[in-house]
Amino acid sequence: MAQKTIDAKDAPRHGDPQYAQFDIKHYSHWTLRTGDKQRYLGQALIWLERDGDMQRLSSLTEAERSELWNVVLPEYEAAVQQLWRPDHMNYAWLGNDFHLHSGHGHLHLIPRYKAPRNFVGREFVDDRWGHNYVPCTQEPAPVEVVHAVRDALISQMLHHRSVLTENVKHR
Repeated sequence: MAQKTIDAKDAPRHGDPQYAQFDIKHYSHWTLRTGDKQRYLGQALIWLERDGDMQRLSSLTEAERSELWNVVLPEYEAAVQQLWRPDHMNYAWLGNDFHLHSGHGHLHLIPRYKAPRNFVGREFVDDRWGHNYVPCTQEPAPVEVVHAVRDALISQMLHHRSVLTENVKHR
């Protein structure tokens, strides 16, 4: 059963609706979603919600930068660490697939693993460990596995949020 996406209050939603099935959490300026291929376990991307084409990382507003560095990335990294314990992380702000998104701003998050990881019956092998994450030879995961990754991340992020809330109450 699919988990409900975590929503920021009144967060705008942009981008191709076909990818909404991969959404993990909506923030004020960003949407965190699983990578639709899951060649690397926990692979995700963070989509900038501001309209525009050819957006550069250096063109982010202070509010966008702050939310990305201080909220979105730490929440995602904590969840991935708890779930699968990656040995390293790669980050890519490319914008090269103009035919898909006209260079719209988004950040790819690629957990890297020295040893294989198993999740919902699928073995994930990082055969490019120690090198650039592309070209990856592992076949894309079936959509059911991608949804399971999404649901695991949502569940972990909700659990982490409830633990933080409980800790604040007991101070």
